[in-house]
Amino acid sequence: MLRLYVAGSSPRSLRAVQNVKRVCESELAGHYNLEVVDIYKEPHRATEDQIVAIPTLIKQAPGLVRRMIGDLSQTAVLRYGLGL
Repeated sequence: MLRLYVAGSSPRSLRAVQNVKRVCESELAGHYNLEVVDIYKEPHRATEDQIVAIPTLIKQAPGLVRRMIGDLSQTAVLRYGLGL
């Protein structure tokens, strides 16, 4: 269970979505759930999850909850954060 907070269609947000999808499809194909939340459309969601930077990826399950900030272009860091 992954939740990615983005800010509209900014270049950084679009890169984050692409990077997460690329790693998940290659490593977790069919075994992940990615929810993309646009803070411009749903600002209350960012408040609920205490989001202070965009983009932010929250890995909710399995295991420990982890937060990763940025465009997630460092594949090794993203894989580590996802527990791969």
